[in-house]
Amino acid sequence: MNAPHLYEGLPLPPRKTHGPSVRERVLETLGKRILSGYYPEETALPTEAKLAAAFGVSRTAMREAIKMLAAKGLLVSRQRAGTIVQQASRWNRLDADVLDWTSEFEPDPDFLRGLIDARRAIEPAAARLASQRATSRDLAEIETAYNAMCAAREIDLAAWTEADVAFHTAVLHASANPVFVALIGLISQALAQSIRISTAASGNYGATLSAHWDVLDAIRLRQPEKAAARMLALIDRAVADLSHIGI
Repeated sequence: MNAPHLYEGLPLPPRKTHGPSVRERVLETLGKRILSGYYPEETALPTEAKLAAAFGVSRTAMREAIKMLAAKGLLVSRQRAGTIVQQASRWNRLDADVLDWTSEFEPDPDFLRGLIDARRAIEPAAARLASQRATSRDLAEIETAYNAMCAAREIDLAAWTEADVAFHTAVLHASANPVFVALIGLISQALAQSIRISTAASGNYGATLSAHWDVLDAIRLRQPEKAAARMLALIDRAVADLSHIGI
């Protein structure tokens, strides 16, 4: 990740009333230190006792945080070697916490390119199926998301991003493919990051809206191959936008 040593020497964030628990604050801080490179890949963390003392928390809280980070692929325990920071290639980049923490850093080009590859493989196929299987309710959800994008145009990037993600997830849902539908919860947050970055890089809201309308229109008119081609063209537009910032 870009921003090495960003969290060096920083204490735990102050606990707010009704805010995150000690375990959650330890989890977040330790996770960000790993992602930022403060604890480099394939190196051992300090002992649990030393970490607990440094963070000013109990060993139980530290142990629970380490277990949760291991479940996210950031850490692994090895006999005689201790707790090791995993290679970045083994991190669960689609984990909700990991995505939230990495949003504070510069965009990871490898991850964004990987997400684009996945979208190229999945979304045109989903659009093709949606044009064949979408119910009237499905079509209404896609159109509602499109109209929300129109309303947010050039005014509110956050609202635009939310509506754009809703558009793409509505297409996945309209595919009536249970695997594609299951992917919605897995990729929606990553998709939001990608869309937010590509839209900010482009700023050409009109052309992007037109590309979304083309997808909606092909699905509505039950044109499977055209729907797939237009979805691919829409994704390629995002690729071009990302290229403006060197991704």
